[in-house]
Amino acid sequence: MRWARAALIGIAIVASGCASGTTSTPGASTPIAISGSPAPSTPTPAASPSPAAIVGEWVGVHDCQRIVTMLRAAGQEEFLPDAIYGNGLVPGDPEASALTNPKHPCDGAVQRKHSHFFTASGEFGSKDYSGERVDKDTYTLEGADVIVINDQRFHYRISGDQLSLDPEPVDISGCSTRECRFMATWVLMVAMPGMAWTRGEITSS
Repeated sequence: MRWARAALIGIAIVASGCASGTTSTPGASTPIAISGSPAPSTPTPAASPSPAAIVGEWVGVHDCQRIVTMLRAAGQEEFLPDAIYGNGLVPGDPEASALTNPKHPCDGAVQRKHSHFFTASGEFGSKDYSGERVDKDTYTLEGADVIVINDQRFHYRISGDQLSLDPEPVDISGCSTRECRFMATWVLMVAMPGMAWTRGEITSS
């Protein structure tokens, strides 16, 4: 997100590094075979992506109407100008603080490619439609289907060359600053829930 660069400074201050504790569960006892009967079978766990599977670049599409619907449903309408103008979806000032037409915010809008990339060393980044880097952070994996970016947890799924991201809810009920409230918008814009990110690349124009 082009607009995320400046906002991430505030996010870094607001987001506290919450350590996620894990609890161990005592293992089940080993099945015992009864004489003359086959030993009970142990279910084979479903295959899950290896940590290396997420490494690479994933390209999605920023669609104005989809973003408007998503942010309004989440009560994040105050950040629509950032999401629309900041991502170049409608020609205008990237620093605009108000919509030109609040009733029809997507008039004249175009779709823009946007990508995320994950490196083997744990680096996370994003690129805008021109191939310019607009996000810089780190990520860690938790288990087979959770990725943590900027202290925020996302459930992820990889199917072939497609990646889906589903963020865990962000509690902003105690937020008193715009930077704090922005976190809920940031996670939605990173994930774009319901959209598939396809393995690919955005090159600099």
